[in-house]
Amino acid sequence: MKRTILARITFLNPVLAFTGIILMMAQLSCARPATHGQQEQREMKTEVTIVGEQFYINGEPTYRGRKWVTSYGEEYPVEGLLMNARLVQGIFDDLNPATRGQWVYPDTRQWDPDRNTSEYTEAMASWREHGMLAFTLNLQGGCPYGYCNHQPWDNSAFAPDGSLRRDFMNRLERVLNRADDLGMVVILGYFYFGQDGNLTDEAAVIRAVENVTNWILEKGYRNVIIEINNECNVRYDDHEILQCHRVHELIQLVRDIELNGRRLYAGTSLGGGSVPPENIVGASDYVLLHGNGVSDPEWMAEMIRRVRRQDVYTPMPVVNNEDDQPWRVEAQGWGDSGNNFAVAVKNYASWGNFDFRLAHEHHDYNMGYQSIPAHWHITTGREIDFFEMCARITGYPGTPRLVVEMGGRIGEGKVKLDGARPEAIGSVEIIVNNEVIKTLSARPFDFRLDDLPSGEHWVKAQARYMSGDTEVVIESLYHRNPWWPYGGP
Repeated sequence: MKRTILARITFLNPVLAFTGIILMMAQLSCARPATHGQQEQREMKTEVTIVGEQFYINGEPTYRGRKWVTSYGEEYPVEGLLMNARLVQGIFDDLNPATRGQWVYPDTRQWDPDRNTSEYTEAMASWREHGMLAFTLNLQGGCPYGYCNHQPWDNSAFAPDGSLRRDFMNRLERVLNRADDLGMVVILGYFYFGQDGNLTDEAAVIRAVENVTNWILEKGYRNVIIEINNECNVRYDDHEILQCHRVHELIQLVRDIELNGRRLYAGTSLGGGSVPPENIVGASDYVLLHGNGVSDPEWMAEMIRRVRRQDVYTPMPVVNNEDDQPWRVEAQGWGDSGNNFAVAVKNYASWGNFDFRLAHEHHDYNMGYQSIPAHWHITTGREIDFFEMCARITGYPGTPRLVVEMGGRIGEGKVKLDGARPEAIGSVEIIVNNEVIKTLSARPFDFRLDDLPSGEHWVKAQARYMSGDTEVVIESLYHRNPWWPYGGP
């Protein structure tokens, strides 16, 4: 039996029936998060569907006709795959006043969740220009330090009773709208260990699943697929239904909720290197793998093979949507062999990168997409390496890169262009402490910042250009006090 958006209520007394309907309508009205300005439902542009082992976007397989030709002359089909990255903090906020101060931006010394979402959506087109057609976004985020044993912050789109928090859902709507405009797929995670405990009981977990699934369907989004929880075999001690032996119940719950004949695709993930059991594979529309800690790429290939050998497996996509390899084992590199990305594609599985600040990078705002506050643009070495490999495999053009070089005098510098299509850049903005200070409209893009006051300054360059009908925004690294050695004084 399929669940519908509105529950059926039977009343014997007509007066009670009328009263009950009025109360139900009032409750539903209060439960729905408001959109910005209560806008009418937008016309959606992007629809993801699954056909056998392939993902389709708007009726065509992704990367249609594409084959990856390696440097060794081997050919591997890419059509139907879904390259992605773990970018789970796009709607992040911390409602715990005791921990909220950890996330301040270094340039303003304030935390701002709306700025975080705005900068996230602004960077999305540059991700897509490299052939990354999907990203994982979580309603309860992820550890802002990469890996955590304890999470005292409160970063959850769900209130303790399973209702939806309006501010989180408004930010989610902004991300989903931008993804829809760009033709991108959002792998939306519902629960994250360490934050799931904020829900009071199992009934609240079920209520949360129903509320957000209904919300997505009512809004009309067709570019969203569901990951029930991140790594069901890792520390879900508060709610048994989120553990691997029962999480298939929630997968099925999502699949059973329909609106006008439409439902959402759903699955869940396990910890790095784990093969999902048959109860999960059998209930899922697509299979999620994680490659964290898989230092031998052959195990990545074996995980994919073991999924497909299960008796319950029917042709469906296999997607790695979290993998902190290969960059943690330097010998693997980002070449055409010997790393998890290459091996996944060669075994016809999608792959997703997971990047966070390492311990020695803790104070470097540029590093790590899961670490908050995040600099969402493609700027650091390992980010560039991943995106360039993604573009190489998928046949997408990539983007130019901005490099700020400082002159010998304080306030003096130049912006250089690197990477693909530098001719696309017509002007460059210089941003200091999150404010545009100068616009450079002629090459070479040299600049001076006169009368710069004493104190700490954060300087970056930003440029915009059109790729077809899409505006693409790119940025340089963010430099702290760039004219003093080592970022001093």
